[in-house]
Amino acid sequence: MLAELTIFPIDKGVSVGAYVQKVVQYIQGESKKGNLKYELNSMGTNIEGEFDDVWETIINSHRIMRKYSDRVYLLVKIDDRRGVENAITGKKKSIEDRIKD
Repeated sequence: MLAELTIFPIDKGVSVGAYVQKVVQYIQGESKKGNLKYELNSMGTNIEGEFDDVWETIINSHRIMRKYSDRVYLLVKIDDRRGVENAITGKKKSIEDRIKD
């Protein structure tokens, strides 16, 4: 499963990087355990892994953000395609290869 997670507090002003950092550090720690891959981008974080691992990471990310904020914005996009691995890099590479021509 591939998911894109966007999460930030909406009650902390215009600069929320310090709060987002806490969630990204958690996701990074989960990836070091070997059950997830992640990729940070300018609008969110891509997470790839098994269904339960990805959802657990999303839920825990929300819990972390709620420790610091009374109001949290959370957006999740899912691509759950059976039998596909390395979608986190493969989807991007597929498009890059097509536009090189």
